[in-house]
Amino acid sequence: MQTEKTVRGLVLAGGGAKGSYQVGVWRALQELHWVPDIITGASVGTLNGCMFAMGKAEEAEALWRSLEIHDVLDVPSSLDPEELNRFFLDVIRSGGLDVEPLAERLDALVDEEAARRSPIRFGFVMTEMSTLRSRQCRLEDVPPGQLKAYMLASSACFPALRPREIDGVKYIDGGWRDNMPLQLAASMGATELLGVDIDGIGFVRQNTTGLPTRIVRSHWNLGPTLDFAPQRAARNIALGYFDTMRLFGRVGGTAYAILPDQDRFLERFADSYQRLLAAVNQRAPGMDRTEKTARQRAGYPLPYAPNPSAPTRGALAPLELAAERLHVPEDLPYTPKLLAATFMGSFDKDPADRFPALLEGKENGLMTERAMATAVPEEFVTALVSRALAEMPL
Repeated sequence: MQTEKTVRGLVLAGGGAKGSYQVGVWRALQELHWVPDIITGASVGTLNGCMFAMGKAEEAEALWRSLEIHDVLDVPSSLDPEELNRFFLDVIRSGGLDVEPLAERLDALVDEEAARRSPIRFGFVMTEMSTLRSRQCRLEDVPPGQLKAYMLASSACFPALRPREIDGVKYIDGGWRDNMPLQLAASMGATELLGVDIDGIGFVRQNTTGLPTRIVRSHWNLGPTLDFAPQRAARNIALGYFDTMRLFGRVGGTAYAILPDQDRFLERFADSYQRLLAAVNQRAPGMDRTEKTARQRAGYPLPYAPNPSAPTRGALAPLELAAERLHVPEDLPYTPKLLAATFMGSFDKDPADRFPALLEGKENGLMTERAMATAVPEEFVTALVSRALAEMPL
């Protein structure tokens, strides 16, 4: 019996400067040998998608690593951040900015003939300004010589950017009505979908394709939509890479990229942490619920969650939460032991010192500390992690 071939669709959402994240996703997919047959995009996802389809991923990465806001938008170069905010407010009132710098970049980078020859089929969405209807565009339906104009229309992030006119019709950013064009990829023949969500401004439609779908997204804030800066781009590229590797089971963790635990450090940490939490809960019943609240509020899994990776992720969660709380860099890979050591080297004053009654059984201050922990449960978990690590050899 002949097995039907899987047709892979990669769907790149819009999100302005956050689009650098998608370069990291693409790099990981290449290492994983996950090659799409179809790419669809909205806004910046359109620009990245075309570059990937043309085989210009290296050029795309070099572009993002050098891109400043003045390379994308026609803004004065001498404005400080506060003046820039006022400038954008004035721009919005006056109908939006031109994107001539970006248009010039596209002229140098986009080879329409190469895109049309690519074995990867390419599509994108735009929004009709007058009706706010989404328009789906397949590359084969774009008139010859007009691809760049259509791509700029898909990326016209109104009201910050001016609408683009094509054949007498004004268009704005495709993300306004369909920021994750899964349906377009399905209509082009995809049988499996991988979406890349960069938390852009726009409307994400419910996935009604019925197709197997996975979504890559970041635990971390990828930055403002118009913050084009090389340093942030480099960080987001790394996050996109690690998040994709996590989705495919190559690294662990929730927020940090966690490499294999070679010396069972995580198991020993989990034992120390649970013993300490049990002792605290004996002194002040209900503190286990405070710990649970901290995990939930920060987006980390609970202990013993019912999925295959739960035991590891559940044990890692407090350590990752504490590392995030103390701004341990998120764009590097760690073993559990290295993450713990980096966390312990990230403070001068031990977070555990704020909770002597809860953690050590001191007589005075139990009610005050309990109230503090309830108000800021993340601080309580950070203190628990610090004390649990201090009581075990690294």
